[in-house]
Amino acid sequence: MLRTDSLDNLDQDGLEAFVAVGAGLVLDLRSDWELTQPHPLDGSASYQRIPWIDDVADAERDPAAERVLADLYRGSLDRNRRQIAKALRAVTAAPVDAPVVVHCKSGKDRTGLLIALLLDLVGVPREVIADDYAVSEELLGIPARLAELPEDERPAAAFYSRTLPSTILDSLDHLDHAYGGVRSYLGALGLSDAEIHQLATRLVEVDVQAV
Repeated sequence: MLRTDSLDNLDQDGLEAFVAVGAGLVLDLRSDWELTQPHPLDGSASYQRIPWIDDVADAERDPAAERVLADLYRGSLDRNRRQIAKALRAVTAAPVDAPVVVHCKSGKDRTGLLIALLLDLVGVPREVIADDYAVSEELLGIPARLAELPEDERPAAAFYSRTLPSTILDSLDHLDHAYGGVRSYLGALGLSDAEIHQLATRLVEVDVQAV
């Protein structure tokens, strides 16, 4: 499983390097309104776009209640369950002998949540999940971008662009308290035990014994 930001800005050399990865599935989580040009892999058998955001459920969103980014994430995990289930089912159906690449626009929010769900499912320590999430703002150059803004604009920009460890940890804690953990959350999405097992075995080898 690989996560990245949008592939729209790849030059020809970058696209050739990406194709060489041999992804069996390239999962695009962006919504219709974000598409400003055709995806570089549009028409490829490996490319699927499944918007993370459920447009109908998103009408229930209350931005005024989102005091920190974790509030937005928690609401997103609750509101967009139908779309998240579709995305995860695409992962389970992907060829098992090829990588899966997941991206949205920045590769840190929707993509970060999906990858965090999978890492938590297979028992990766949460501090490691938080470190993996937090590295995004460094790789995207967010601190430098914020430093270039007028001081009065930085707080609003930082709200959406930072990837603080506490943000993803609070989101996973929400699943514990509201659903009984990530496995129960996936069950609440409608995923079967077999589908959850398939998701886990994309990341780790699991010994299956006859019973």
